Amino acid sequence: MNRNIMHKRDIANILFITCVLALPAGPATAETTEPPLNPADAPSECRKDSDVIDINLLRKRLMETPRQINTWIDNTYGFRFVYPSHLKPSRQFEPGYLENGNWSWFSEKDKGFPLVSLALPGTPQKTTVAEIRIGVSEDPVTVRQCHNLPPNATPDSLKTFRYKDNIYTFFSGSDAAMNKSISVQAYRTVHRDRCYSIELMVYGTNPDAVDPPDYAAMKPDEAMTRLTSLWRQMDFQWLPDMPVRKEK
Repeated sequence: MNRNIMHKRDIANILFITCVLALPAGPATAETTEPPLNPADAPSECRKDSDVIDINLLRKRLMETPRQINTWIDNTYGFRFVYPSHLKPSRQFEPGYLENGNWSWFSEKDKGFPLVSLALPGTPQKTTVAEIRIGVSEDPVTVRQCHNLPPNATPDSLKTFRYKDNIYTFFSGSDAAMNKSISVQAYRTVHRDRCYSIELMVYGTNPDAVDPPDYAAMKPDEAMTRLTSLWRQMDFQWLPDMPVRKEK
């Protein structure tokens, strides 16, 4: 084989590898190995379409390529997160057979209210619904008991940890009846005298009980894994306290 041809192919391969390594990682934390939020973000030069890659054009495209993510900012309750642009946040929690639509699946409805939910795409039959919900309570008793294990949580699921100066409590719970099931993982914390509940929720119906059977629906374990991956990429953060202006 001609050495010049081999040399050009070697250069192309090196540039392709460089391209892959240079792709933006999206909002995922450094500890995760998740792919970009949307594979379509990769510039066409990064795909193995030809033996020749224009390195100058590649650099320009990497700088100009949008990440295709949006940012949700709640200035009232002081938090933000990023999410893939193809997902649509909602300010309501839809109730279901085992899902009460409360601010928290583990708490009473009149003790708080929903802030935002983010659902993964599913089948038209909604056989499996997977979403992340963030709710809040300002009820004094609920705030005092925010880190306590609720009665409907799994007893041995309670864990407490500190993250960025906030103490979080983790617990989980589940239920099943009439070919339907629900599984919830919750992160609770008190921030600025409010109890926040961040919940990863998967609920739905046995695919065999749907007419016709919906075998294309996500399995509950798969849905929870995908929710966990999404949550890690959302980069949830509390907004800094606004300085109080003093009257002159």
